[in-house]
Amino acid sequence: MYLCLATLVFSTAIISQAQPKKKQSNTIAETSGLLYKITGKDLKKPSYLFGTIHIVCPNDMFSMEKLNGYLDQTDQVIMELDMDNTAEMTAMGQGMQMADGKTLKDFLTAEQFAKVDEMFKTYMGFSAENVKQIKPFISSVMISTSPKALGCAPDSYELSFLKTATEKKKPIEGLETVASQFAAFEKSPLEKQAKALYEMALNPQKSVDQFKQLVAAYKTQDAENLYVLIDTQMKSEKDFQGVLLDERNKDWIPKIEKAIGEKSSFIAVGGGHLGGKNGVVNLLRTKGYKVEAIKL
Repeated sequence: MYLCLATLVFSTAIISQAQPKKKQSNTIAETSGLLYKITGKDLKKPSYLFGTIHIVCPNDMFSMEKLNGYLDQTDQVIMELDMDNTAEMTAMGQGMQMADGKTLKDFLTAEQFAKVDEMFKTYMGFSAENVKQIKPFISSVMISTSPKALGCAPDSYELSFLKTATEKKKPIEGLETVASQFAAFEKSPLEKQAKALYEMALNPQKSVDQFKQLVAAYKTQDAENLYVLIDTQMKSEKDFQGVLLDERNKDWIPKIEKAIGEKSSFIAVGGGHLGGKNGVVNLLRTKGYKVEAIKL
C-alpha cells in the first residue's frame, strides 16, 4: 500500500480541537493561494509551485485538468520524493518498519494496545497485530486517511502528476530522499509516537474530524491560513514543527533555484510548506523571484 510520509504534515493537526482565526502579518507577503507562478531573476521560462494534500478524497481535489495544463507548460516535474525511482519507493516500504525487532507492544501496555487494536478493527478492518511492527506515526496516518475515516476511496495528487509526467515523458526529480524524510519525522521518539497513537485511539472520531477541518482549510486556497492552522495545532511540538517544516523548506530552496534556473519546472509539495515566514513562497520571494498566486 502506498502511503506518502509527508501526509504527516497534515495529520499532526488532528490533535487540535478548534480551527484558529487567520492571523494578519505585516512581514509576510501574501500567500493566499495554493498554485503559484514563479518568474523573474533572469528565468527564461516561468515555473509553477503547487501545494498538495497527499491523500485526499477525489471530490476534494482541484481540477487535475487545470493543474495538468500548467504542468504541460513546463519541462520537468519536481516533488518531495522522486516517485519514479524504484529504489526510493522500496526504501519507503522498508523505512516504515521499526528497527531491531521492536513492535508497538514494546511501547504500550496490554490495555493501551487493546484500545489501539479496537481502533484498527473499526477503521481499517483488521487487527493492529497485523501492523504492530509499523512505526506509530505511520499508523496514525493510516487511520486518519483510511476510506472509513474519509468516507471515500482516497486519491493522490502526486500519483496523478506522476502518471501525467510519465505519459508525457517529462523528467521527474525529488527534493529529498526517503532516508532524509524519515530522519526528519523520526525526531519524534517512538515512545512519543506510540503515546500519541494511543491517545488518538481514545477518541478517534476527534482525529478524523480534525483532519477533515484541515482539508476544509486547504480548499479555501489560502496557504497562509493553512500554515497558521498547522502552527496552532502543533503548539506543543514547536521543535518538531521546525524540523518537519522550516528546516526542510530551507533545504529545498537551493535545489528549487537550481532546477528552475535550468528548466521550467512544475513543483508539487505539501500545502503546509507554502505559508509562513519560512515557507517556500516567502523564501523564494526573499531570493528575488516574483511568486504570484493563481486561483484554481
